[in-house]
Amino acid sequence: MAPASASNQLLPPKARLETSYAFSRTFNSRNMEFYWYPLWCQILFDLVADVPNLIVAPQFPVWIVKQNDQLEGANDGDDPEEVEERVAQGASEGVAAGTQVPANNQEELEEGDHEPDSEVGNMSFASTVPEKDAGSVLVDFGIVHLTAVPQAQEKLRYGGWRITAASACLLVEVKRFVSRSLKDKELDAEIRAHIQEARIDLISQAGHLFIQDKTKQSVMAIAAAGPYWSGTTIHRGDVKRTMHQISSYDPSYRPPGEKLVDRRPKWNKILRLDGASSTAASEARLHTIYKKMRDMGDQKTNTK
Repeated sequence: MAPASASNQLLPPKARLETSYAFSRTFNSRNMEFYWYPLWCQILFDLVADVPNLIVAPQFPVWIVKQNDQLEGANDGDDPEEVEERVAQGASEGVAAGTQVPANNQEELEEGDHEPDSEVGNMSFASTVPEKDAGSVLVDFGIVHLTAVPQAQEKLRYGGWRITAASACLLVEVKRFVSRSLKDKELDAEIRAHIQEARIDLISQAGHLFIQDKTKQSVMAIAAAGPYWSGTTIHRGDVKRTMHQISSYDPSYRPPGEKLVDRRPKWNKILRLDGASSTAASEARLHTIYKKMRDMGDQKTNTK
């Protein structure tokens, strides 16, 4: 996404149609969450369209696996029935989500817009291939950073490249919009409640991700309810209690002796993608996220 300008609006005509489609009482009479996915898919694809090694992954799976140190072979992953069976079984054995527990001395969130922190963690390999006994969560959208090396021997299968590292750098959780009959304070309160629900889910998702990838220290996150959204950077130290709760389902897990707590990430204020008074602020915030992900690619990619 290019920097904001008068001639480069955040929502192009297609995204504006997607917003109208989701709000429509005719086509979305039950006010379902699904109808907001096209809008967010469009926003995210446009966001990283010019960065070749950042991809948008809808329904991104985060799997907890006991061990994954095998190198990819020429015949790996060729049986769709086997993969589908593992996915179905892994999804049915999902673990309970953790909840946020602020530390005793955690400062209250300040009013105003807090941009996501500049630290985004290390880029490293973290497989999302499910094993038979894996616990899992599905994230509505993930933006994944890929690192690749030339693979001349497998041009037909790999297109001349082999992926050597894959790491999620942004998690996006989208909730349905609130009742369209609400107004004023009731409307604001319900939007905050739906955003909070997405935030809690993202805490659990980040916990799974940090357990999966021992080297990852942080991940950016977007919590959305319809066109309204809020962002933050979730650090490993923010979700110690959540990680402990998730890990406790593993019989081999040995909990630490210390008491673990979660720290509340500093979420920035809720904005609307196409709000009359917030479009510019929303675009500026998205560009900040884009720049951090692009900078990761400039530093790590071997595909250029």
